[in-house]
Amino acid sequence: MARNRGIVKRIYLLLVAAVLCGIAGYLRMPTTELSENFDSVKPELAVVEAGAFHTLNGTNVDVLGSGLQANLCSAPETGNCVDMGGTGGNPQAILQSVNPIALEPGITYRLSFQLIGSQRGNPTSTTVTFGPYQQTFVLESGDNKSGIVKNAPVTVSAPQSVYLTFTNNTKAEEGSLLDNVSVTRTGAGSAVSAISLLVVAAGCVILFFLRPTWLGVGPKG
Repeated sequence: MARNRGIVKRIYLLLVAAVLCGIAGYLRMPTTELSENFDSVKPELAVVEAGAFHTLNGTNVDVLGSGLQANLCSAPETGNCVDMGGTGGNPQAILQSVNPIALEPGITYRLSFQLIGSQRGNPTSTTVTFGPYQQTFVLESGDNKSGIVKNAPVTVSAPQSVYLTFTNNTKAEEGSLLDNVSVTRTGAGSAVSAISLLVVAAGCVILFFLRPTWLGVGPKG
């Protein structure tokens, strides 16, 4: 009987640990802050709003896709893509996320996007800015590799609210081609970490007082 009680006790404690770890783990699950592949945006010239992005300072972009130079959206890009060199007006685009993203200490943000050359003979230059991340990509016309960024880590030491911005530095209507932009977050910020600890601590206290007496660890009536 004592042996069976010991086995049940161990199973019970393992289940408790699994539940608490699950709760804490759930609070730290990766989440998507921004995701845009432009496939839901109508292919059109001189666009100022493109999905989760819009242009600044009177600039514009071209959304390429079915029926409008779709062949320029070369692999690894798929579906629609954005030509950072717009048409007419001020085509030297500044393309920025519509909504800011709150960056918190203790969290690693992963930035991904695909920038390829213009595919039309001219070199291009595009600067990408996201909080402390800033990099300029100078691409030859057929360069489909140098501007591919996947899960670049971005961290901050203090809270800040930032926008993801793509700036075309090329004075031409044939810019770099942008597609598949995303920002995800992994880890837990200070607030979430505190919540995780409180959840685990509270769970342990509750389970201690509610522990079954038949485990042999509680008071016997």
